[in-house]
Amino acid sequence: MPNGKKLPRVDVDASYGKLTNIPVFKNGILEDPEYIPIKDHSTYGAGIEAYFNLYNGNKNNLQLKQEESKQVLQQYLMEETASNVFYKVAENYLDVQRCLALKMLIEQNIRRNKKRLDQITKLYSNGVVLKSDLLRAQLQLSKEQVNLLKMSNNVELSTQQLNILIGYDDEDIINPTDSLGLDCIKGDLLYRDYLDQAMRSSPHEKIAQTQIVMSQLKEKEQRADKLPQIGMFGEYTYSYPQNKLYPYATSPYLLGVAGVKVSYNISALYRDVHKEKAASIMIEKQKLIKEKMEDNLRNSIQIAFKRFHESLEEIDVAKMNIKQAEENYRIVNETYFNQLALLTDLLSADTQLIQAKCDLVNSQISARLYYYQLLKISGQL
Repeated sequence: MPNGKKLPRVDVDASYGKLTNIPVFKNGILEDPEYIPIKDHSTYGAGIEAYFNLYNGNKNNLQLKQEESKQVLQQYLMEETASNVFYKVAENYLDVQRCLALKMLIEQNIRRNKKRLDQITKLYSNGVVLKSDLLRAQLQLSKEQVNLLKMSNNVELSTQQLNILIGYDDEDIINPTDSLGLDCIKGDLLYRDYLDQAMRSSPHEKIAQTQIVMSQLKEKEQRADKLPQIGMFGEYTYSYPQNKLYPYATSPYLLGVAGVKVSYNISALYRDVHKEKAASIMIEKQKLIKEKMEDNLRNSIQIAFKRFHESLEEIDVAKMNIKQAEENYRIVNETYFNQLALLTDLLSADTQLIQAKCDLVNSQISARLYYYQLLKISGQL
């Protein structure tokens, strides 16, 4: 770890060996040498050395900050991943709600179609309506029953996908307890509110800023190589024989040295120039990446914000359409059974009514989904 470099470095060593006789070439290297005899050919030693850094261009602190930035970056990446998972769960949960709501509407329409079919069957038995009306009513009921089957399958598929995301068994049944209303949604927030929140809390913003900081620390570390290094050192050695200081002696000896060491790497002035330039370029690159990310962030918030309010308007329109479709169906239903309208008009009114109700469900789900998008993009999910 970088903070460990702030502590003194301590090294120990030990050795044992055998010395050879020393050849001396008095008459040149091509002639036979004379040997200086050595009484004891053994040599051994043990020592301890310590070095404490006082200053090295602040590299240790810079490396420590880099490690801290990496940990912070990992935390932001985890936040981004968690936000994506939360949104995916919300998306699948809303899909389950949508399928259940549409299934309920289809079931209601089937009950209405069955009731209408019973009435038409009685009219046909009395010779009031044609057989074509009876067949059309039966066909309409069959279509709705097929739609119910499809929607039931959609419920099962959406539930399975949600169970996979949240770690439940595939067969577990999920019954949403909340309604499709928008009571939990803050629809009064402005685009600027979401944008300001995104600049403070969005994981993407935090990640981009952290990457800039890491690039700046890397550049400072490169520049620190051009600064001198200052440290305190100490050595303590036990050796045999004594051949370090004159006069020499065939005896063990102890030697201790302590002082201050100053060093300067001259080659760093020319060797690492390209590394410093690369580090500076990386900083500018990360800044451009951050600017591009913020542009995408603003655009994403604007799109989600506009679509969210579009969905809110569609909800109001859908509620009004339902009232009109219900009234239209009531009128056409009465006129048909009074032999003043065609069955095609009644079936068309029925289709318009169910479509208006489906539009309301889809608009409510869409509004909530765009709202969760805004929360995700602005770092609140």
